Amino acid sequence: MFIAPTLGVSFGSQSSRFFDGVNTTTNKAPMPISLAGQGEFGYFVANNLRLAFDLGVAFSSTPNTQIGSRWLRSNTVSFMLNPNVAYYVRLADRLYYTPEIGVYYEVGFTKEDLTASTADNTRYFGWGIYANLLALEYRVNQKIAIGAIIGGIDFSSMREKSKGAPNAYSDNRQFVLDLSSACVSVYFYL
Repeated sequence: MFIAPTLGVSFGSQSSRFFDGVNTTTNKAPMPISLAGQGEFGYFVANNLRLAFDLGVAFSSTPNTQIGSRWLRSNTVSFMLNPNVAYYVRLADRLYYTPEIGVYYEVGFTKEDLTASTADNTRYFGWGIYANLLALEYRVNQKIAIGAIIGGIDFSSMREKSKGAPNAYSDNRQFVLDLSSACVSVYFYL
């Protein structure tokens, strides 16, 4: 058995300067902010086959438009339940290849600033299926391991409902092949 707490944070700002030969113009803008936390509990049902259950919460804030010195933002809070399965293939003494597939259910809330004093509120919910094909785990010792996932494949189907129009909704389906991101986790074996 193992537990794996995960915390992710992303934030920043950008600045650009334009010189037209006479005048210099400087622009500064905040970048999107995200904070996510999740906890995973896993159990080996066979020597190389692991079942796990993941519970997570995420917050993101994306700047959209600047009005004076204030940025209008789109803020999202989401909750996710995720059962998954992974197969462990030993590559070296303590190094394992661990491809993983899973399904998830997600529910969330988005508040999008329309003006400095008004906002649009929407709720969404849906499901997804994913595969992390490039995943590795290194066992530091009997109790601690470090895992890394690079990219993955994800298909999701979400339904979004607006608070302003109670009978209106939109269905969004998305397929993503991601080869540019990475996630590192620490596993604590019990």
